[in-house]
Amino acid sequence: MKVNTMDKYQLTKLMKEVKEYITRPDVYFSHLRKEDIKEILNPPTDKDGYVHKYYLTESTKMLIEIISDVLKKKSRSQ
Repeated sequence: MKVNTMDKYQLTKLMKEVKEYITRPDVYFSHLRKEDIKEILNPPTDKDGYVHKYYLTESTKMLIEIISDVLKKKSRSQ
């Protein structure tokens, strides 16, 4: 699913899933920039704690979509 089509609830849930995945000890992304990791691990939120798509950089949105696709493929193969 494209980040730009998600509402704040969907995006916040996805961000939590991506964060859990990339912080696992057996997962390593050599191509992630420091800024992108920082934004994924500590995304900007509204006062209620939700992530809005317009708070994220375009590169972070793309990475979230790519990692989300990886997670979907892994869950299908298990």
